[in-house]
Amino acid sequence: MTGDGQRRLEACWQYFDPPRRLNKSTLDGYVAQTKQQQAALDACRTYSPGDIQAGHGLFLFGPYGTGKTHLAIATVRNLMEHSPNLFGVRQRDTGIYDPAREDYRGLCCSFFSVVDLLDAMRPGSESKREMGDWLFHRAKADDLVILDDIGAEKATDWVAERLYAIVDIRYRMNRATIFTSNLSEKQLQDQLGGRIVSRIFEMTEQVPVIGPDHRRKMA
Repeated sequence: MTGDGQRRLEACWQYFDPPRRLNKSTLDGYVAQTKQQQAALDACRTYSPGDIQAGHGLFLFGPYGTGKTHLAIATVRNLMEHSPNLFGVRQRDTGIYDPAREDYRGLCCSFFSVVDLLDAMRPGSESKREMGDWLFHRAKADDLVILDDIGAEKATDWVAERLYAIVDIRYRMNRATIFTSNLSEKQLQDQLGGRIVSRIFEMTEQVPVIGPDHRRKMA
C-alpha cells in the first residue's frame, strides 16, 4: 500500500473508532469453533463495498462471547484494507481552520456501542450536547454504521424514540447497518418494539453466531 493509501486508511480507521480491545480484530484472527460461527465468518468475508452502496446490512446475533463484535469490526477492516480509496471521513465543522487536515471523500463508516451512543446523546453541558448531536448525525447519515449490542440499553420512551429515529432514517434512506445483539427476535421486540425490529430484519441478512463463550477461561 502506498503512503497516501496508508494515510487514508489510518484516517478512516480513526474515524470509524472501534473499541481499543478490538481495534486490531481481523477476519483471519477469528477462530470459528462451530458450523454456525464458520458460516458467520463466511458471510462477513463476502460482505462487499457493493453491499454498502446497495444498503444491505448484517444482523449478527447469538449468545455472549461468541465473537459478534469481533466479526463486525473485522468486516469493516477487511473492506478498508482491500479498497482504501473507496472510503472517506466526514468532517466536523468546528469553525477552526486546520491546514494539516486531509479531506478524504468516500464511504464513511462508524462504530457505536448503542449504550455509549445513547449516553452521549443525553442532556448535559453545551460541549456534551454538541458532541452528542455530532454522533447522532453520524449514526443517521454515515454510509455504514455498526450498532453494537442493540437491546442492552435500559428500555425507556426516550431510548425507544432515539433508536427509532436512527433506525428509521437508515431504513428509509437505504443506508447499510451492521447490528449485533445477544437477544432473540422476541426479546428484541419486547425491548425495542415491533416497528424497530421489523425494520432491522428487512435491512439485514440475519446471521446467527452460535458457539462457546470465548471469554470464559478453563480452570
